[in-house]
Amino acid sequence: MERLNLLGISASFFLLSYIFNAFIRPADDKATQYKFFDIIPFVIIMGTSNLPVFISDFYVYKVALFVLFSAQSLYLLLERELDTNVLHLLAYLLAMLTLLSASLNVHIPLTVLNGANIILQATVIILQIRQYQATKLKQHKEIAEVYMIALIGVIVMSYGHSYFLINFGFIIYIVYQLSELLVLLKFYRASQVSIRTRLSDLENKFERTVEFEAKKRTSHMADKVEYIREKSQKDPMTKAYNRNGLVDIINDLINDSTVKIFSIAMFDIDHFKTINDTKGHIVGDECLKYLTYAFIANNRKTDYIGRYGGDEFVFIMPHVNAPGALDIAERMRLEIQTKSVPNFTISMGIATYPYDGRSFSSLLEVADTGLYAAKEAGRNNVKYRGNVFTTKK
Repeated sequence: MERLNLLGISASFFLLSYIFNAFIRPADDKATQYKFFDIIPFVIIMGTSNLPVFISDFYVYKVALFVLFSAQSLYLLLERELDTNVLHLLAYLLAMLTLLSASLNVHIPLTVLNGANIILQATVIILQIRQYQATKLKQHKEIAEVYMIALIGVIVMSYGHSYFLINFGFIIYIVYQLSELLVLLKFYRASQVSIRTRLSDLENKFERTVEFEAKKRTSHMADKVEYIREKSQKDPMTKAYNRNGLVDIINDLINDSTVKIFSIAMFDIDHFKTINDTKGHIVGDECLKYLTYAFIANNRKTDYIGRYGGDEFVFIMPHVNAPGALDIAERMRLEIQTKSVPNFTISMGIATYPYDGRSFSSLLEVADTGLYAAKEAGRNNVKYRGNVFTTKK
């Protein structure tokens, strides 16, 4: 293989290394930024081939390595990193100065050049190992290991006494260049996979955060809506449902296909006006509160108690027929009669869906008729004036 071909291959690898580190995979630390100087050998080798000077190809290559190793060693020894633009400028400036020296026939003794290259290459390896000890990055370790191939190539190239050995040194150094590019490419691909994985994780985390915040805000809004709905449907004093709440509950039961039957009981406190007039409105209010509490505490959680207006209440009993509603109403009448303080009684009227009506107003009308009948019968009574046959009317 001719030396010119070996020089061209090596110069091409120097150019690839420079392009890869400077533009494809921008370096982010000194241990890789020093590869910006790989443009120097390429410029020197290509430049001298076009200069009207008579210099051995071997000598040109060794000078190029000398300038490269010197720049890399000095940069790795610096206490701080340089801006990438400054590194590019320095690299091209050193290459141009070397070409200028070659055109002026400035020569370095070959023996000095050979020894300096070995020392400088070893220095770069030591500095790379020191960088690895500082960063503990696997990439720096593998690059430092690959540099041992470069050192062997430089030694063989520098002290080979035959054409074969010198070319063999060239080949070893080219193997190093190829190996280093493969190492850099491997870690570049690994970094790209890592970046994609991190981006995917961040996207998933962002989506989960957005979803969590959306659910949190939706839940918060739902709580607010429920709070507003409850306030709009609850009587503030007794905490029973108000008229709007009663209408909504009964309409929901009517529209619920799983509910085939339900009953309501309409009732009020007997002689409530007398209680207010003789004992005061505060006592009257306490009677209303107790009435609500008694119906909630002594019945199912699926039943509903609502204040229709004044001292009139409506008790809703899902899945309960007329006879069952009469039994429940009678039990609650006795509960109020025996345990209320101050003592008072209630009168009640019953209605059952769908037999006594299929709307809130029709059911209420039947229940109100029963309530009126209870009043007519002397109060403290439960009456049913609907369409279902019962043993008690």
